Amino acid sequence: MREHTTSRSEASSSNSNSARPDSSATLEDLRSESSMLINKADDTPPLNYGIATIEDEFEVHEIGSLVDVGDLEPSFSFRKLLRFAGPGFAMSIAYLDPGNICSDLHCGAVAGYKLIWLLFLTHALGLYVQTLSARIGIVTGQNLAQHCYRQFNRGIRIPLWLICELAIIGSDIQESIGTAIALYLLFGIKIWAGILMAAILSYFILGIQRFGARKVEALFIAMIAVMCGCFGVEVFMANPDVREIIRGLVVPQIPKNATVQAVGIVGAVIMPHNLFLHSALVGTRRIKRTANIRHASIREANFYTTLESAVALLFSFVINATILVVFADIYSRGNAINAFHLDEQHLPGLAEAADLLRQAFGAIGPLLWAIGLLSSGQSSTATGTMAGQYLMQGMMQLRVSPWLRLFISRSISLVPTMLVGILFTSHLDQFDEWLNVLQSLALPFALIPTLKLAQSSKLMNEFAICSHWRVFGWITAAAIIGLNVYLLLPLVVQLASLGVAAAGVSFLSLGLYLLFVCILIVSKVE
Repeated sequence: MREHTTSRSEASSSNSNSARPDSSATLEDLRSESSMLINKADDTPPLNYGIATIEDEFEVHEIGSLVDVGDLEPSFSFRKLLRFAGPGFAMSIAYLDPGNICSDLHCGAVAGYKLIWLLFLTHALGLYVQTLSARIGIVTGQNLAQHCYRQFNRGIRIPLWLICELAIIGSDIQESIGTAIALYLLFGIKIWAGILMAAILSYFILGIQRFGARKVEALFIAMIAVMCGCFGVEVFMANPDVREIIRGLVVPQIPKNATVQAVGIVGAVIMPHNLFLHSALVGTRRIKRTANIRHASIREANFYTTLESAVALLFSFVINATILVVFADIYSRGNAINAFHLDEQHLPGLAEAADLLRQAFGAIGPLLWAIGLLSSGQSSTATGTMAGQYLMQGMMQLRVSPWLRLFISRSISLVPTMLVGILFTSHLDQFDEWLNVLQSLALPFALIPTLKLAQSSKLMNEFAICSHWRVFGWITAAAIIGLNVYLLLPLVVQLASLGVAAAGVSFLSLGLYLLFVCILIVSKVE
């Protein structure tokens, strides 16, 4: 496998791109042409940027076709922006999944408007790390999972894959249960049956990929529009205090009783699997890589991808903020606790939130809530499954058919989701909060490889991030790791009080977590 990869990476930039077919070529034609180019690899000089070849670009996009973005534009072009639009909005779905929605309503219930600034900050940090991930995919033509396969040995790669797969499973539990709750609110369908329906629907959504990347991206954008409409109407119905909203946005503060919710925002908003997803999705755009315009084409692609990601995440922030604001307004009235006997130990879940909205806005409140939640859960389930596909294929190099790989990756998440839905129905909300924390714990294992690859001058050449952004990235990673340790220490101490065995297991687990983080940091990337 590695000899085959090395052979491909030696193909010349000029030959491979001058022979690149036009946008009307079929996938089979492109594969045939790629094979011809690979056979000439021994007689040609190495690539100038990264290690991508035509075949590499198509390895992860067996379903659907690439989108031709056209020729270079001398100035900003809205039409060119539309051609690049899609991957960023698909990426932003993960910022709007049911885990985020539950985190938003908990933050509004516990801290009022005081955590809006943190919500905005995490979206800004999300834009930074998503931009790095996308740049890796654009410059090298290969996604983050493929680079992890090439850069790390089995002793690092397999635990890294398992941790990221665990994060995807945790996210999928949230998304499938969110969809199931929405179906229960709308049609009275039982939770376990709703989980099965969510799994089946995700196959249909992903099946749209066979008709091209643009089709599935349009579906995701439509689902975001549904969420904007549903949750936007509710915030206007709430009529919140605008001054308090502005104060919550510009005055940083974390109430003492909202520490878990604050850490949960980081885990809920910035998801580790989303870095793998975004670096792969940008590969659906075919940019001109001929030698004379390669540098300018990559720079243009980076610009439009960053701009599209910023617009998409702005929409995500607004939607998340509207949910937080609605429940902050409901709790500020003082009626929620009295009516539902809710306190800091029993926060409203996704189902109880519908009852709160019914009391506040009448029958229209829970209806809008359920429709928005259904769009959130079903779209994020689909993107999570896509991330699992890219992760499994890229990091483990499993060569199976796209539909078999889809079935395997979907089944890995479905089994634990069904167990939670059947056995722990009365504790779904507590699971949801701690699953957000799980995302935060797993985040360094996607963020650290992203930073190391993005700063590698050998891999990225002049597109490697500059020194001040590099420092900013590592400060961000250190802050996330510090938050995780701060959250874990009380739990470790509590478990240690149960006995010597529990103390040994808890401290050993914390030590292994920090050790693996350090191993990733010191690992060399070439």
